[in-house]
Amino acid sequence: MIELAHVSKIYGKKQNQFAALEAINLTIESGRSVAIVGKSGSGKSTLMHVMSGLDRVSGGTITIDGQDISKLKNTALDQFRTDKIGFIFQSFFVQANETCLQNVMLPLEINKTPRSERRRLALEALEQVELADKANAKAGNLSGGQKQRLAVARAIVSKPSIIFADEPTGNLDTATGGKVEELLFEFNNKLSSTLIIVTHDTDLAKKCDVQIYIQDGKIIKINDLAKKKGAKS
Repeated sequence: MIELAHVSKIYGKKQNQFAALEAINLTIESGRSVAIVGKSGSGKSTLMHVMSGLDRVSGGTITIDGQDISKLKNTALDQFRTDKIGFIFQSFFVQANETCLQNVMLPLEINKTPRSERRRLALEALEQVELADKANAKAGNLSGGQKQRLAVARAIVSKPSIIFADEPTGNLDTATGGKVEELLFEFNNKLSSTLIIVTHDTDLAKKCDVQIYIQDGKIIKINDLAKKKGAKS
């Protein structure tokens, strides 16, 4: 479970201060698929960054599975992310000069998975995203869609309890983006991982269990489909 209490994020100093997030209170249950929706500059990516520990809050607390990550020191926070979280970004961030297999093995090296297991797990992840035949190909030679599927494999190889995806289909055509979406929801179901997608795509958002709408650094609406279904039954 992810719990945010009175979370704020302020950039700049004195007269140049800007509140990117203001008094955010939010609870996300484990295993849900969640869309954070808003226009550019609304604060949706900032919310993801503080929620995942990529950035520090200015005020408030963020608790994940009982651990207040806002109080962790940098080394402990890095380890927490390595153990718990997988990331997928719009710009892929693959290592172009490394092979696909090496890219996917990287998180396993960081979390000190035994060397004997790394290759097997990485190949298994590549198989899941239909890139097993590209295992020894340089990542820089892949198409955009293939790079994003590689990023998905890298994110899920450690079987994280939470997957954050920031505009994961933003640089892809409709057909390729649809395939990446299918992969994300498939892993959400198979791994029971919490899936949090930052997007401005309302069609993608509607496929999630929960839609969180953010504007000017504040949550303005939350749609929870499970609660609505419960209310009708």
